Amino acid sequence: MDEQLPEKKDSHSNEASPFFHIFQDRPFRNILETIDQFFQNSNLKPGFKVNVQEDVDKYIIYAELPGVKKNQIDIHILERSITITVNRSESETIQNDKAKSYTKIHEYEKASRTIPFYHPIHSKNAKAKYRDGLLTIILPKKSGKKLNLED
Repeated sequence: MDEQLPEKKDSHSNEASPFFHIFQDRPFRNILETIDQFFQNSNLKPGFKVNVQEDVDKYIIYAELPGVKKNQIDIHILERSITITVNRSESETIQNDKAKSYTKIHEYEKASRTIPFYHPIHSKNAKAKYRDGLLTIILPKKSGKKLNLED
């Protein structure tokens, strides 16, 4: 009786996919290989390194931003979060008089990190300094009012 049943393909095998043979054809394989190479050899950099410390009355944030200029840093504070954004742009102009060519290269890079906090932040008393590639931000926590009990 088992001889009459059709052969069952393993659903996890690549050959079970209806698209398996399509992707084995040369044009599609080249496209997929190109996409893989792009992500393997990409110059895309992850965000910058951030360290958050919490004290009883404040948060202290350290962000490592080597090679970044002070005017390229943006800090935006909300009641329960802070966003640090770095906007970098560089331009280079190359002029070749022999070949009578003029090349202008412009690079733009943006990296951003948002850090949420459990306690509300007192943004008016926040302080930030940037020195030698290290951004330090001190964010005092808002303190509630202590309520005394009446007799």
